[in-house]
Amino acid sequence: MDHSVVGELAANEADFAPPRFRNAPIKSSVTSVEGLPDKLKIFRIAGSKYWQVRLYNLGRYISRSLKTTDIDEAKEFARVFFDSLQEAGVYKLKVPKSSALGEAENQRLLFDLVQEILRSEEEKVKRDAIKHGSYLMTKNRLEGHIFTFFKQRPLNKINTITLEDFVSYLTQEDLSAATIQGYLAHVRKVLLLLNRKGVLQAIPPFPKVTSQVHSRGAFTVSEYQAILRKSKQLRTVVYANWVADRKVWIKSAFHQMPVEMNWLIRFMVYTFVRPGDIRQIKNRHIEIIQGKHNYLRLNLPEVKRHNAATVSLAPAVNVYKNLLAHQMARGYGRPDDYVFFPEETNRRLILDIVGWLFNWILYDLDIKQGPHGIDRTLYSLRHTAITFRLIYGGSIDLLTLARNARTSVEMVEKFYASTLSAEMNIALLHGKRH
Repeated sequence: MDHSVVGELAANEADFAPPRFRNAPIKSSVTSVEGLPDKLKIFRIAGSKYWQVRLYNLGRYISRSLKTTDIDEAKEFARVFFDSLQEAGVYKLKVPKSSALGEAENQRLLFDLVQEILRSEEEKVKRDAIKHGSYLMTKNRLEGHIFTFFKQRPLNKINTITLEDFVSYLTQEDLSAATIQGYLAHVRKVLLLLNRKGVLQAIPPFPKVTSQVHSRGAFTVSEYQAILRKSKQLRTVVYANWVADRKVWIKSAFHQMPVEMNWLIRFMVYTFVRPGDIRQIKNRHIEIIQGKHNYLRLNLPEVKRHNAATVSLAPAVNVYKNLLAHQMARGYGRPDDYVFFPEETNRRLILDIVGWLFNWILYDLDIKQGPHGIDRTLYSLRHTAITFRLIYGGSIDLLTLARNARTSVEMVEKFYASTLSAEMNIALLHGKRH
């Protein structure tokens, strides 16, 4: 028989020796599939034209027709069949409970587990259940510190002490408590998969890693007013405090404070936007609403799973009108033009430049760090916007504020409501019931 044409033959072609029973495998057709366990075979039977698959697992055979007469398709369908058994927890590796896995076997198993988790995460990206960035973070953590640490630990003997050692390992790598918590969440996925496959008999208790909640560096009212004044004063100043022997990466056009910075600062505080929004917001994302209430309706690109429209405070309307008039006078202001610095096509770079310009203001005012040593950045304007609403927003509820700031109530309570000082709320403390 010419084996070069096997892939084109039906399962029960006469070229193969006829078996004694119609459902028994034709011995000459029994084939292993690369990358799958040796106990999984594809084969043909006399009673069907289709290829079959069979896996011997935990003392019994699991069989299925692959519904194809092509051997290459049969191998691919066999892989799908095997994956489905793994996902359902039907297929479990037989690992001795009392003995450790060999080093090579341990690493191969860990590699396979990581790949299986990443395939699942990729499917989530395709379903738009998670962002591609989340997938990349999972990939980096699994293939980085997690693989490096656990490849040397028997996967069928992981216990709480192993996990505590992993926390110590990450701590020595100078990772924060919040980052370590994220790593442990990914390790849990690995252990759940090990348990489902029968390699790990039970999920051990995870060590607790607590992170202290810090204030997010909001500005006080007087600091905010000083920032606005300074953003105007520096328009006539040429920055010259460059680091010696280091290349200046800031374009010469920004060696003086641009007029747009004052509008940008006020816009952020009146709209609750993130710095990342600044680099991608276009005029078509903004609608001016005037009537009983004057405000901007913002339909911004999705961020952190938030895509609903938000509204600004009333002062944002005049800020945007003045900014738009300025841009139109320069030949911009069209719907698809960027709101801030539309002439700059490298939007990643313009965000870095804006951050540098804002730091220039903070250093000049000597308020780069807050009273508790917390570093302030452009992001602090968003924190200021949310904090000001909590202080001066009257009876605004946290759900309304959180939704309009495109965050969660939990985040507002954790980082803002819990860090307001008594002096910030002095008007409420000194108020009287009527």
